[in-house]
Amino acid sequence: MTEQNVPATAVQPVFDLSGAPMPNVRTLQARYNPFSQFFKLVGFMLNIMKLVIRSGH
Repeated sequence: MTEQNVPATAVQPVFDLSGAPMPNVRTLQARYNPFSQFFKLVGFMLNIMKLVIRSGH
């Protein structure tokens, strides 16, 4: 049995994102600020290094 007669909307899921929270202006500025992202990256790398050092590898 083939699925040739099935409409495209029945195959793909439909997501309602109208209730999703939207970021405010301050959040968007922090996300697009390269300096902020750099310091977040450095903090993330330090956390990973801390885990590696504690694990004994």
